[in-house]
Amino acid sequence: MLFSARAGAFLLALAGPALLPAAAAPPPAFRTDDPRYARLYALEDKADALFESDDYALSMSQKTRDAWTALETAASHNKVQGQAHPLAGVALINLSSMDQIDGRNPDALAHADRSLALLAPFRDAYPIYWMQGLSIKGYVQVTLNQIGAGGETLAEASRYIDGYFARTDPKALDESAMMLKSNIAFAHAQALSRLGRNSEAVEAQRRSMEARVAASGQNSADAVGAYYMYAQMLSRADRDAEAEIYARLAVDTATDHVDRKHPNYARALEALGLLLSRTGRRSESLAYLERSIAIKRETSGTKSLAFDFALQNLGNLLLPLERYDEAEPLFLEAERGFRDIEGDTSPQSARALAFAGVAAFAQGRRDEAIGRLQTALARGRTGSAEDRDMGQRVYPFLIPALIQAGRMDEARAAAADFDRETRQLDNLPGFAIANAGMLSAWANGGDSVDAACRLIALLRTSLSLQEDGALTEDQRAALDSVLAIATQARDAGLGMDAMALLAGSGIVQANHLVAQRMVDDPALGNRVRALQDRTRALQSADSLLLQALARDEGVAAARASRAALAKQVDADRTAIAHDFPRWLEARGGALPDLASLQANLAADEALLAVTPAFDGVYILAVSRERTTIIRAQETRADLVGRIARLRASLSATGFDQEGAHILYTQIFTPDVQAALGKAQRLRVVPTGAFAALPFAMLPQRPVQHIDRNTPWLIRRYALRIDSGFRPVVAQKLAAQDDRMLGIGAPLPFSQETQAIALKQRGGGAATLAQLPPLPGSAEELRSVARYFGPDHARLLIGANASEAILRTSDLRPYSVMLFATHGLVGGQMEGLDEPALLLSPPDTDSGNDGILTASEVTQMRIGADWVILSACNTAAGSSAQAPTYSGLAQAFRYAGAGALLVSHWPVRDDAGTFITVETVKANRRGAYRGVALQRAMLKLIRSGKPDAVQPYVWAPFILVGQ
Repeated sequence: MLFSARAGAFLLALAGPALLPAAAAPPPAFRTDDPRYARLYALEDKADALFESDDYALSMSQKTRDAWTALETAASHNKVQGQAHPLAGVALINLSSMDQIDGRNPDALAHADRSLALLAPFRDAYPIYWMQGLSIKGYVQVTLNQIGAGGETLAEASRYIDGYFARTDPKALDESAMMLKSNIAFAHAQALSRLGRNSEAVEAQRRSMEARVAASGQNSADAVGAYYMYAQMLSRADRDAEAEIYARLAVDTATDHVDRKHPNYARALEALGLLLSRTGRRSESLAYLERSIAIKRETSGTKSLAFDFALQNLGNLLLPLERYDEAEPLFLEAERGFRDIEGDTSPQSARALAFAGVAAFAQGRRDEAIGRLQTALARGRTGSAEDRDMGQRVYPFLIPALIQAGRMDEARAAAADFDRETRQLDNLPGFAIANAGMLSAWANGGDSVDAACRLIALLRTSLSLQEDGALTEDQRAALDSVLAIATQARDAGLGMDAMALLAGSGIVQANHLVAQRMVDDPALGNRVRALQDRTRALQSADSLLLQALARDEGVAAARASRAALAKQVDADRTAIAHDFPRWLEARGGALPDLASLQANLAADEALLAVTPAFDGVYILAVSRERTTIIRAQETRADLVGRIARLRASLSATGFDQEGAHILYTQIFTPDVQAALGKAQRLRVVPTGAFAALPFAMLPQRPVQHIDRNTPWLIRRYALRIDSGFRPVVAQKLAAQDDRMLGIGAPLPFSQETQAIALKQRGGGAATLAQLPPLPGSAEELRSVARYFGPDHARLLIGANASEAILRTSDLRPYSVMLFATHGLVGGQMEGLDEPALLLSPPDTDSGNDGILTASEVTQMRIGADWVILSACNTAAGSSAQAPTYSGLAQAFRYAGAGALLVSHWPVRDDAGTFITVETVKANRRGAYRGVALQRAMLKLIRSGKPDAVQPYVWAPFILVGQ
């Protein structure tokens, strides 16, 4: 046997990395078919037949081990020029392979060392076995955390196999040789990646892919594996656009040519899912990963590395969605699985445990998180201090946790290690350098504010390059640290900068499709790409400046270079913002300035920002005279849980009054109330889960019974929701000659019209016929129209409430638009990955499906100063978990709308009509919109309508924008 197919298949799942002394060529007299050793050849054939058996249990049985041991013993007693016959080394290599597959890595390493020593004098007579031995040794060394040594072993294997291929007739290079070359390159790539040598790792992975495709064909299951592994390595090197090409190639090839029960089919789905997640398409990503796990559960079972990796990958997707309680058990199950297979020093188990620590930290269990993170770090360092990847995963969470726990000696030591290890990476990780510097300054009592400002500047640069604006978990943790530093220093400006990045990231993610469609315009697209090129140069300059500061060398030159690039980027961004303001909004808006914000606040107006970062929740209060920034006493997890329970409690018979008041006390502390002063109008900038909280229904005092006099926050403030920190612009009051367009009361879908929509959407409209009618929507539209008069109101009702009519109408003359129809949340139906409004069904296959999506809204040109979406869930974002300021509300903003009136949850028909009519009436009489909505809510509470005092009736309505 020249190569074990079983070992070769296993090696594709490796993550690999010892230089052996050069061996002399075998003596000329040695022959591999010398008839004097026929008994040894027979023993080899017997062992090989057992090892290659289709019966996996037999191939890995003690009987097979005994057969290889018999060969090793016999070969050791047969001397070739004074040394054991090389088949003794061959036998030990196969025993090493069996040990490796069984997870007995110390035994595997011992057998590999002995085999290579025996085979060294004859390596050119047994080149495949020589290279197989090196590859096994390198992999096991990496598994045992001897990363540098393993990398050298695999580099030696790579050099040898390149020489072997160069001197061998191509016709003699069979599939097994090509597969071995692929496996060696693969394991080497993994080792290089763990050493932080990402560029070299990509090149090694490319060689692995090319060899595997050459061996098996471009449409084989092995080729699928090669494609997705190369995609994953490109992604690690931040080359996502190239990575997606190969990930999609893997899925397309698997779909067309590979049995769905083959493990690589599921792995290809998983790889593409992970890439979609990295580029902000998380709803699609979840579907791919969940489908992949289901296939793995059915085919390979739960006792495999493939299944453990799948669990970990799904957990990693749930982390940025803030679904930490769902992610944590996945990581813990994966950790146990990795340890069972690879042993207690398994690097993958250490990573899974680190992620479980991150999830615990985000859920407020700081001590438990510290224990897991320290254990993961120690496990990753067993036998080696070179696994820098582990430190990059652990330190950004461990150091803040230690500081907040008051364990300063441990924090300082960890910060020093983080700083030292980060500087040893080869890819100039500007963010990691800045984060390490900030955490070191914080732990050591240095100028942490200045260090935090540098990190903020760097994050602004890097996030402006990302199409989806998604923050990684270590970036979120870093912003939590910035907010903690700002709170300690009472620096509201620094705190607002961090909050703006968190809010802006949410906006960009929610409106990824919006921004993408805008850039399709060549006039804008060319300028945006030029800006991105300059921003990348600025990012590199940031990294170089941080390194110069760390070395205290060349600081002035690096600072000047960075300043010149920053000036050019700012000028380009300002010019694009002037010419394409809607694109700037889609990308998160202009950078905030605290002084300008304060100066533009009205005398009776204040701003409140509530930001859940990673571990904590921070509150910023700004009035014309004062500012303050505080951290809530309860953890992020506790407060997010309270919001979820409060939302779930809303009904005619129940309301979590105690929880609602606790939320009020956590946000409106004495310091915050003092900063807000006597303001009567309050702008609220909520992010994360707080964007789903109707602040109006927070009681200012404990309440035992809800009645018309309950002290809700809406009695204290007229509220409006903002997506960011843009300076206030004076609001235009309603004019009597304003024009109104009303669209609603659409015709119901039938099975026939549903089929038309289903065909046009490619799936997803299958439940439209089950939606209930809206009997009060036509009267609501007519009631509002009366306040504008017949000459200033146009109504599109019934069959006229269609996409076709709406698309062909000039929408610019209308100052107010009112939609009274069903609102659909992204993900509510298959194929609908963004929120939408339901219009009348199409009667022909015309291209209009009756579903007006958020991205379709952005293509409109709207002149309305106010858009009222009197429909269920219109405050919802691009998915059920997305923030309020995304989705339909923001889509209408980008289409040109000013303010919006939307709802947090399904509204009662009569309540929706009442709020809409009364708000419009008050506004028409001269009240600011926020005040008009406040009066409408209070009037509904006092109206005597059934259950009108209950928050589920009056509280879902919010005003977004001014």
